[in-house]
Amino acid sequence: MKIAIIGGGPIGVEAALYAAQIGFEPQLFELGRIGEAARRWGHVQMFTEWARNRSPLGERLLRERGDNLPDASEFPSGNDLADYLLRLVSLPQLKGRVLPQTRVLSLTRDGLNKSDFYGDPRRHSRPFRVLSKGVAGEKTRFFDAVLDCSGVYASPNNLGTGGARCAGETGLAPFIDYAIPDVLGAERGRFVSHHTLVVGSGHSAAQTAISVAKLMESAPKTRLTWGVRRDLAFDGSLYALDPNDISSGRRKLGETANALAKGGKIELKIKTQISAVARKNGRFQVRFSDETEAEFDNICAHTGFRPDLELWRELQIAAHPATDGPSRLASAILGANRAAGVGISTGYAQKLGDIEKPEASENSDTRELLRLDEPNFHVLGIKSYGRDAGFLIGNGFHQIRDVFQILSGNEALDLYR
Repeated sequence: MKIAIIGGGPIGVEAALYAAQIGFEPQLFELGRIGEAARRWGHVQMFTEWARNRSPLGERLLRERGDNLPDASEFPSGNDLADYLLRLVSLPQLKGRVLPQTRVLSLTRDGLNKSDFYGDPRRHSRPFRVLSKGVAGEKTRFFDAVLDCSGVYASPNNLGTGGARCAGETGLAPFIDYAIPDVLGAERGRFVSHHTLVVGSGHSAAQTAISVAKLMESAPKTRLTWGVRRDLAFDGSLYALDPNDISSGRRKLGETANALAKGGKIELKIKTQISAVARKNGRFQVRFSDETEAEFDNICAHTGFRPDLELWRELQIAAHPATDGPSRLASAILGANRAAGVGISTGYAQKLGDIEKPEASENSDTRELLRLDEPNFHVLGIKSYGRDAGFLIGNGFHQIRDVFQILSGNEALDLYR
């Protein structure tokens, strides 16, 4: 079976390795470098340890080659993760099967329109037609199956009210930090003795806010305003924490962020959104939803991410109306969110242990969560979660196992045992 895998992040690379190991013919397309998204937050330490970011398959093949790997209990950075992916693509199983610097321009069923043969087995009989553009120009290839592992990092949510761009944002987007800046390292000069606005209440916002606060300790003229659209908990906490959270890194991040929110050293604006942004003399002028205004030197818009659905436009894929993720999995995730008492914007990772997530359920056939109306097309990785922030790499490994059981027709296939 020839499989196109779109995206050279941790799930795309792992899926390609898994496919090759069972005798399939994968071709991996990556828009940038392998691990490109991880490089963009390369300075950030992950809150899950290596044990949950390396699969048994990848670890075994690297050790068999003689590679020395970091201890499983260590916490990698984004750069460490990208370096690990480079090791995986250098394995002989993936020789000639990886195309970096290659954009997928279109994805269709060969000779069919989107509206043709809905629910009809004749659609399954047509191969996928993938048009890509790399260093040698455009090329068309044909595949039996396609896995979209392209992630969401290139599609950040907007800064403005209601998820839309606020007035002025479009023109100023190149000057706004949607990715996590290296506040304490390479980009320190932009933040020291300057006033920064952080917008958002997820893990990225916490990471940047904590970094700016650390800078304030050595540079007292540094200022931080943190804007969130929700209210605080009854005890003044911004993040809900589970004392049984198996991810100590995530729990520590939340505890530190809560202490910062309560400490009185920063300006915390709750129940607020951004109405407009302008720029004059190198500084941002921001108007908030409560009609107050302030000036800032930096804006860090950490309001989450959304999937880019353009790739699916000519396929028979139904995105969930609330998450933009594939419908079946989205419904399961929303149910888990309700059970945990958290909203979609923060994900249920804060309250549910990993074993309670949909892909790890032992009470249902988790393969069904990955099935779509378009035969042999599957969305894996963080993109499969849509706008929900609860995804962890370990969930992606579950998805890879399940999808290859579907594609191979072998329900017992499991290279992770």
